[in-house]
Amino acid sequence: METEPQLIEQYIATGKVKLIYRHLLQLGDGSVRTAEASECAADQSKFWQMRATLYAKQNLVYAADNLDTTLTGFARELGLDTNTFDSCMQSHTHLQFVQDDYNAAKRDGVQYRPVFDINGTRITGAQPVAVFQQQIDAALPK
Repeated sequence: METEPQLIEQYIATGKVKLIYRHLLQLGDGSVRTAEASECAADQSKFWQMRATLYAKQNLVYAADNLDTTLTGFARELGLDTNTFDSCMQSHTHLQFVQDDYNAAKRDGVQYRPVFDINGTRITGAQPVAVFQQQIDAALPK
């Protein structure tokens, strides 16, 4: 089983830990548009589902002739109101937030993913769940 689902089940879903996601706009306009898409999906309570779709289908994202059409297709697959989604995307409702989030990540020294800050300790790269468990359990109140 992958690390992230285990951490979500053991710590985040139980309320022991808060996960903060940061948008990293490292791949040009495509990164900006996919970040906006995830935030537009969040308006309809589907941020995490859109994020999962974007990662699972990144080959379609980067090969898309018309990225916005592809993103609308993902929104449709997730059961979003596509008119609301498209309006959000066209008006760039979340562009400033996405840019501000990226700038905050850069200020915090986040240059690539995954990066995790746990009680002052930074963990970078894909790591086994035990690495996270050790840091998280040490940081939790006894």
